[in-house]
Formats: sequence, C-alpha cells, structure tokens
Amino acid sequence: MFKSFRSFKLILRAMLVLLLSACANLQLPVVNGQLTPAAEQGLAIIGLTAQSFNNDTASANLTLQGPSGNINLYTRLVTDFIRAPGDTPNATGRLFVVPLLPGQYRVVAADGQWRRDSMNLMNMYQYVTVPLNLPFQVKAGEVVYLGDVHLNMNYDSSVNLSNDHARDFFDLQARHGVSNFNNIAIQPLNRGLSQ
Repeated sequence: MFKSFRSFKLILRAMLVLLLSACANLQLPVVNGQLTPAAEQGLAIIGLTAQSFNNDTASANLTLQGPSGNINLYTRLVTDFIRAPGDTPNATGRLFVVPLLPGQYRVVAADGQWRRDSMNLMNMYQYVTVPLNLPFQVKAGEVVYLGDVHLNMNYDSSVNLSNDHARDFFDLQARHGVSNFNNIAIQPLNRGLSQ
C-alpha cells in the first residue's frame, strides 16, 4: 500500500511539474523584440519570489485587484525560478507579465503555505498572509515594471519590495526573446528605491 501511494505521489508531482512548465512557457506578446500590449490593454511586469522553511512544499500567491477583477499570481518554490545574469544565483519564484485593462490597481496581499513536516502523512500546512495594499496604475498601450515582491515565509512572515529590473529583464530576454526594453516604464511598487 505504501509503495503504491508513493508511486502515485511521484506521478502526480511529475504531472504538476509538466503543467506548471507549460503555463510558465506561454507565449508573451513580443513584437519586434518589445513587449506589446493588446489593443485597449496594458501590461504589468511583476516578480513574486519567496523563501520558506520547506521550499520543496511551499507555494506563494500575490493578489491584485482592479478593473480586470481579482487576479492571483501563483508560484511553486520547488519548480519556479527567475533567471539571473552572470554568476548571480537564480531567484526562487516567478516573473509575471500580466495583461490588464487600463485603470487603478492595488496589490492586496501576499500569502503562502508550506508543509511543516514533509515526512508526516497528515500534511500539516502552515499558512501565512501579509496584507500589502500597494497601488499602481496601468494605461492602455503601456508596459509597466512593478519590481519584485519577496515573501519571507516563517512564523513572523514579512514582505520585501525591490527593483530587480536588471535580473527580470534578463529573464524576459532569455526565456521570451525580449530585446528592446525602451517602452517599459520602471515604476516599482516601492517608489523610494533607486532605479
């Protein structure tokens, strides 16, 4: 019984990795090397990175609200990463390019979970939520870079905001062939950071 349950879990994990890989490799709207929003839309670029007591079982979510409704950006720490240039280690998380209707938005919260004991079959998970309420705006035809939201998942969870556009633009180039970044407005959620 234990052996078949373990095999089932391995097959399920492999299927999940394939599904997440397919989702992560969706074609971005790149025209002549530039990210190009659809008519009457804008694009927001945002990184969601995280760390946890148990990265093998952890996931994180970022919730956006605005004219496009509620949007949840999800990353699984064991499979997702943002490529970094040179000798810099890749970041654990995911870079999102989100098509949005024009208007005022806010990043509502970052939340996550991890399994407390990976050997425990009862799957006792720890859940965390960090409220954020960070406003941003998207205009039709605009591509805006919002920076990175890093969720530290522990028993006193916190969020760090940073402007990692060098890393994130490298990832966009390596994965999606973006070669011209001139049309991207760098407007990190924490405006006090140097650009």
